[in-house]
Amino acid sequence: MACYGLARGLAAAGVKIGFALPRRLGVEIPFLQLLEHELQDVEVTAINSLMASYMGVAEYNALRVTGRAERMRIYGNSLLDEAMRYGEMAAEWSRSQPHDIIHAHDWMTFPAGMRAKEVSGKPLVTHVHATEYDRTGGSVNSDIADIEYEGLNKADRVIAVSEYTKNIVRQYYGIAAEKIHVVHNGVNFDEFSPMQIRQIFPNDKIVLYVGRLTLQKGVDYFVRAAEKVLAAEPKTIFLVVGSGDMERRLIMEAAFRGIGHRIIFAGFLTGEKLRMCYQMADVFVMPSVSEPYGLVALEAIAAGVPVIISKQSGVAETLSSVLKVDFWDIDRIAQMIIEVLEYPNLAAEMVAAAKLEAAQMTWESAAYKTLAVYRQLI
Repeated sequence: MACYGLARGLAAAGVKIGFALPRRLGVEIPFLQLLEHELQDVEVTAINSLMASYMGVAEYNALRVTGRAERMRIYGNSLLDEAMRYGEMAAEWSRSQPHDIIHAHDWMTFPAGMRAKEVSGKPLVTHVHATEYDRTGGSVNSDIADIEYEGLNKADRVIAVSEYTKNIVRQYYGIAAEKIHVVHNGVNFDEFSPMQIRQIFPNDKIVLYVGRLTLQKGVDYFVRAAEKVLAAEPKTIFLVVGSGDMERRLIMEAAFRGIGHRIIFAGFLTGEKLRMCYQMADVFVMPSVSEPYGLVALEAIAAGVPVIISKQSGVAETLSSVLKVDFWDIDRIAQMIIEVLEYPNLAAEMVAAAKLEAAQMTWESAAYKTLAVYRQLI
């Protein structure tokens, strides 16, 4: 979503973009059709790869095991090997693609950015949406951390999505502060217009979580807080939107706590289905353990939902009209949820104030800040 929003903002500012991304080919790719339809001056190229957004080592290995052996031979034996293979293919693509700047997002495409720089000699910008230290809670994969280190150090400029992330990049990767530029994410308000769909749960309050179901996102704290909320507000539905390696464990924990009938695991949703989830919610909770930014909080605000976020997030730097809490403080999370549900005037005031703040945080604004970084290099 961040790549899409930023590309949309840059294209609107007159930048011509050659957008290469890894996609396993031979199947329908609706995302690419969407980009080609909506974004002028963006040329999209799919490079054949097994990699996908937020993919982990175990997920890649599972694809290798379940795929047909004769087809799998062309792909890397591991996720790291595949990132390097993709990098070589992207470097070849860059030979024939006229460009002034190379812009790579997160570690899986850092090798591609570095190789493209070697081929063309053009400046490289690496964009950090999350680091290995965020994703793993400290159980760092040293090979991935090494790629991040190399990509950040070989870049001519580094863009971080928050001061929070900038500090991590400085602390763990030794990048000079003057080389790192903070560009906060944005949101498109026109994509989250309110809709009346409360008839799905006409007599219940709805508490929403949207995000990956991983250790980094703190969804287990959300489930524990749900138990406490239900003791005070039994007519409450907790809607969990997303997928990830913790999904089965979370479902089992909800059942063990006796609240499985009150928590709906909706899986990974996009487009209209995701917008419907935002628009039916009474309160949105982002309990991340370590969140470089937290775009979902802005999406919830755009949909007119009061927001509770963890203090351990980049978006907490930019919003004052939301409730902030330490991710581990389950009692306080539950108390905040109950207060928003029981006091509609409080919820309305939060939404109105947060919308005024978030209205300034657009992808157009992010694009102009990114252009300022480009202009330093050209």
